[in-house]
Amino acid sequence: MLIQDNPLGFSKAILGAHAARSMMFLEMCALVRAMPLDVTKNDFANAIVEENALEKPTLSSRKKSLRHLMELYGMDPSQALFRVLWDLGHSDLDSLPQLCLVCAYARDPQLRHSFEMVRTLRLGEVLERTAMEQHLENSFPGRFSPAMKKSMAQNVNTTWTFGGHLAGKAKKTRRLPEPRPVSAAYAMFVGYLTGLRGERLLDSAFAALVASNRSQLQAALSLASAKGLLSLKQAAGIVEFDFSNLLTPAEQAILHESH
Repeated sequence: MLIQDNPLGFSKAILGAHAARSMMFLEMCALVRAMPLDVTKNDFANAIVEENALEKPTLSSRKKSLRHLMELYGMDPSQALFRVLWDLGHSDLDSLPQLCLVCAYARDPQLRHSFEMVRTLRLGEVLERTAMEQHLENSFPGRFSPAMKKSMAQNVNTTWTFGGHLAGKAKKTRRLPEPRPVSAAYAMFVGYLTGLRGERLLDSAFAALVASNRSQLQAALSLASAKGLLSLKQAAGIVEFDFSNLLTPAEQAILHESH
C-alpha cells in the first residue's frame, strides 16, 4: 500500500523505490514515447497493466512496474512534481534522464543519501558497490539486510549512471553531468517547490544534480529563461526565480502558505 503523497507530489515514504528498482528510466522513456501529453493517473494504470505498454512478460510484472513507477514518480499529472516532468519530457526527450533523476531524488530518501557520496567523488574516481553499501548502512544503521543493501547499492548506482553522474557497467567511475536548459529549469523548479529561493537554489543539491558548476548551470538557465520555461532575474547580486507559468493557482497558494 502506497503512502499518500503531499499535494505537490512529494513522497512521505521512509523506504524509497530503490530498495527494489533503479529509477526505471527505460520504462519512463517508453511511456513518454507511447503516451500523449494530456493524460490522467488512471491512464498510466490502463497503459501499463491492461495494454502492456512496457511489454512485460506477465500480469504480475506489469503490476509491479506500475507500483514501482508510482513510488518513484507519483505518476499523477494533477501534482506539480510529476506534471512538469511529463510536460518537459515531451518537449525534450534528451533531457528525460536528468528530469527522471531530479524527480526520483525528490521522492526517494535512500537515493538522496546516496548522492552525498557520489557528489564527493573526483572525476574518473571508481565507486565500488561495497563502498555504497557501507554508505547506506551508515545513513540507515541496522535498517537493511546485507542482501537488500547490495541490491539497493546496485540500484542507486544504476540510477546515477543513467542520470549522468557515473559511467561504466560493472566498474562505475565518476563523471560530471552536463545540463540542458529543460533539465536545469526542472531542477530549479523542484528545489523551488521545497522552499528554496534565489542563491540557495543555485547552490543546492538540486543544482548539483544537473550541473557540475555554477557558470554551467547559469548558462543553461539563461537559455531556459529565453525559452519561457521560467522567469530569471539577476541584478546587484540578487537572484529571483518565478515559476508561476508552471503552477496552478492552487499550487501557488500552497507554496505561499507553506513558505
